[in-house]
Amino acid sequence: MENLLRICFYSLTSLAFILIGINIYKITDCFVDIKENKIIRVIAFLAFPIVAMVVIYVGDVENVIYALIGYIAVMLICYKGSIIKRISVVMVLYPIIVSFNFIVNNIKFLTQGCFTSRINYMIVSYISVLFWYLMYRFMKDKILYAKEYINDSVWILIDIICAAPLISIVATIILSEYNEQYKAYIISLVCIISNIGIISIINYIIKSVKISFENQNYKLQYDYYKSLEEKQLEVRKIYHDMNNHLQVVANYINSNDIDKAKMYFQDLTTKTSFYRNKVFCKNSIVNAVLNNKYDVAVQNEIDCKINISIKDLLSIDDMDLCTIFANSFDNAIEASLKIENIKNRKITVKARIDKGYFSYSIINNKLGDILKLNGNILSSKNDKKCHGFGLKNIKGIVDKYDGTFNVSYTEHEFTLIIIIKL
Repeated sequence: MENLLRICFYSLTSLAFILIGINIYKITDCFVDIKENKIIRVIAFLAFPIVAMVVIYVGDVENVIYALIGYIAVMLICYKGSIIKRISVVMVLYPIIVSFNFIVNNIKFLTQGCFTSRINYMIVSYISVLFWYLMYRFMKDKILYAKEYINDSVWILIDIICAAPLISIVATIILSEYNEQYKAYIISLVCIISNIGIISIINYIIKSVKISFENQNYKLQYDYYKSLEEKQLEVRKIYHDMNNHLQVVANYINSNDIDKAKMYFQDLTTKTSFYRNKVFCKNSIVNAVLNNKYDVAVQNEIDCKINISIKDLLSIDDMDLCTIFANSFDNAIEASLKIENIKNRKITVKARIDKGYFSYSIINNKLGDILKLNGNILSSKNDKKCHGFGLKNIKGIVDKYDGTFNVSYTEHEFTLIIIIKL
């Protein structure tokens, strides 16, 4: 009988261990991506419940510090992305883990006279299972797009806010005396509530960034349809005057002035072809953006060469792709317009998919020096507060996909190269 109870106890506690691991694993996956290695995944899966179930009492220096070090090590070893993002997961979740563990383990201490140690341990384990399941249900919709829409700069601000509850709970547990436990309970509850509030703030930031991207998308669509409308208007004007055009050509032919007839006809053909949409690539959204930017370049007498070979980029959001093309093209056009000699206005755009990688490059001629501050390239426009975000937006998107972002320039040329693994 004793053996049967022991087997039931270990089975139930093992199940609790697994369930806690699953929930924290899923919560962490909303923040950052785990490395693509089976052994690494197993290590992370086993480490999370160990950290989440560490026993913590008042004055417990070792467990608090060791659990923190272990948690940081798991995030740095098992997960990918910037160090700031990985540490941010610890900053957001660890105060909740420590606070909850302190409360629940002291509940076990208070019920010691009512149940056996095994039953107490099982009660604590399944309270932890319920807590982390509810945390996952609460968090999954709120932080689902955190790794996509929150950059390192925002994470640093969030970490600064999270530092207060983290330091408070660790210091309270380490420095409190046994007869001052009530203070630690209060601080623990405050830390849990405050960090849940921080998670709600993260949700608000994600929504705001998504709205910003959507507004940018609407602007791109507006610019494209406005350009399309202008093209259609010009084409209608040409067709409306077609009889007149044909009459001019006929007069040249009748007067045996074939050369002028050919020149007039060629000029007419050039105008009608310019107002037709070109097919730069098979991605319709990117093609629309490229048409819009290409027209602006041609109208400003910029020699523009575009070579795009992409189809469906399932792992790169269309809006992100459009942002890369639109912002980089805008910067290139802006730089080209400063060159007075029209012959030197040149832009070359290339993009392709090869061996599982998306590569993009844009090269444009430039005039003057590049303005930089703290390593960041600044806009040369007078109102720098409202401009200069193009490259930052592009870099943010590249970082989102753990890609490579490289800017280089010479005296007369500027080059942007992007590589993203699909």
